[in-house]
Amino acid sequence: MIRNSRQIVFITLILCTLSAHAQNEAGIIAGGAFNIHNAQFGKLGTYPSCCPEFTGGSGMGFYVGGWYGVQLNDRFRFLGRLTFSTENGTMTDEERSFVADLRDTAKVIDAMFTHQIDATLTSLGIEPLIAFRAVGGLDVLLGARVGLTMTTTFHQTETLTKPEDYGAYLGDDRVWVDTQADIPGASSIRATIVTGLRYVLPIGRGRSTFLAPELTYHFPLTGVASGVSWSVSQLRFGIALGWQFFPAPPVDSVVPPPAFVAPPPPVVIVPPPYLTIRASGLMPDGTVIPNPVVHIEETQVTTLHPLLGYVYFDNGSSEIPQRYINGIARANADTIGLTPLEAAHGELAIIAQRAKASPKAMIKITGNTSGIGADNGLPLARSRAEGVSDKLVELGVERSRISVNARTSPLRPTKANDPEMIELAAEENRRVEISSSDPSLTGPVSLGSVDISVDPATLRLETTILASGGLQSATLSLRQGSRLLFEEDQQDASKRRKDIQLLSGNPREFTESPLIATITASDSLNKTASSSDTIQVQQLTVSRKRVEQLGDTQIERFELVLFDFNDVSINAENTRLLDYVRSRMRTGTRVRVIGATDIMGSEEYNRDLSLRRAREVARLLGVSDATVEGYGEDRPTFPNDLPEGRAYNRTVVIELVYPVR
Repeated sequence: MIRNSRQIVFITLILCTLSAHAQNEAGIIAGGAFNIHNAQFGKLGTYPSCCPEFTGGSGMGFYVGGWYGVQLNDRFRFLGRLTFSTENGTMTDEERSFVADLRDTAKVIDAMFTHQIDATLTSLGIEPLIAFRAVGGLDVLLGARVGLTMTTTFHQTETLTKPEDYGAYLGDDRVWVDTQADIPGASSIRATIVTGLRYVLPIGRGRSTFLAPELTYHFPLTGVASGVSWSVSQLRFGIALGWQFFPAPPVDSVVPPPAFVAPPPPVVIVPPPYLTIRASGLMPDGTVIPNPVVHIEETQVTTLHPLLGYVYFDNGSSEIPQRYINGIARANADTIGLTPLEAAHGELAIIAQRAKASPKAMIKITGNTSGIGADNGLPLARSRAEGVSDKLVELGVERSRISVNARTSPLRPTKANDPEMIELAAEENRRVEISSSDPSLTGPVSLGSVDISVDPATLRLETTILASGGLQSATLSLRQGSRLLFEEDQQDASKRRKDIQLLSGNPREFTESPLIATITASDSLNKTASSSDTIQVQQLTVSRKRVEQLGDTQIERFELVLFDFNDVSINAENTRLLDYVRSRMRTGTRVRVIGATDIMGSEEYNRDLSLRRAREVARLLGVSDATVEGYGEDRPTFPNDLPEGRAYNRTVVIELVYPVR
């Protein structure tokens, strides 16, 4: 090792004495490294290991060092570097097996054993590189690295990770192999091919000092150790601080100063950044509309919204969640002005109001659990049902009209074949079901609202940024008046085209003021420029259409056809609701039937399921020219992170659109 160290120092001294009269450079460099370990082995030397095979892994490291560079000509430089680098990494392999469970009755359960190697590798190496000046301050780097290994140790473990609550090797120990040692047969020298880019940015007044961010990739030529297939490649990202040297000419070549004073060099004027921005409209089919005008139109909508008759509970809890408590207060204040989600959370208040108006109606409350883990058993199910019963009594319903029942799981539970969806299904089964001898207690509720359409719904903003002084910052924004609709950093050239969904915010806040798209940028000399594009807006409100007699349409929306999980059949209650929808049709009515699903299941299957639901409803309606669509899980009306939201998304919505004189 001493001999190798002497060789590195000797080569470094040679690099520092080359081309004494050239425009040379020197500096320091540091940065991070992403280490990619490629392997194919089961064990290291004679150390114990039950791993089938380690195939690779990764880790983060760093490098630091210095360099001396020699200018060969206007395009090429030779860079000699001395760097210290860490090539640490972690490799894991999971082995599926089984263990015997003897706690109650003897049985075999699935188990998982995790094999892991944490390698600590460091090296001190020389890097002879050629830098080719491609354009501006951009250099293309190509060369090699020969490193003297400093640290080659590893820590290997074999751990029983599943089942998490049972099993051990000896006593309570779940770790069988725990070895820390030097890597057997570790290579003393590691060599790599180096390629990459750096960009030289002069700083300061004299331009002799510069910063150079760089990105390099190290392809391995040698392995980590003999006897195993194991190599390490590196992706480095760092920054260098360097200085250029302009040597004085020899003494015998010094020319006496002229008798006159030379004029000062011409002043180089760097212009501010050059910016352009162009706004276009983007239609759903991909058509691009230049110079768009955004049309915003309001349409009066009456929605007949179903009540689920369900209250969902948290895992292992019998407390009514706060969202229902808030929904009760909101529904008691204003039933007509509720949004569909507020109506879903205010169902207990709505049912209590209807029960007081129908004193002979009886209410049946059935508590359920998911049957998984701590959320199981009749006591918990009954406690949930009694909590809902107490809340209805608090809202004015006589206790004598309420019967309380309990089941460990619903009669029609939500089931999940995908293991990732099991918890979502459990959320939907942790519920209390409310039914009545009088169907009107849990019947639909009528809600009034205004739909807002925006056309085009997507704006495409394309920008151009040219900064002779080096780009320091760039920001893209979209405003309407003082309201900021969108803002994003634009230093990354890949973001110079941005599609903005206008409906992603609150469309009710739009006005007829124009939309202003602006790009603002500053260079390294603190020179700033901006450019804007204006998009006109035309707004047509319900009141304006009626006052100016512009003609209008009204929509009746029936969110009535709710389906059980993974079901397309129409039950008797929904058949009666379809009869009511037919009674509301009139001459000139356009009918849309839109199927939807929740997020459980694959996107392709859900899109097909939603279309089958919509077709079945359209068939029962008997409207030959109805527009039938299946959205699948793409356009959820309710939040899919709530169990009631997923239940409402399993629906077919019927829209009747007719003209208003």
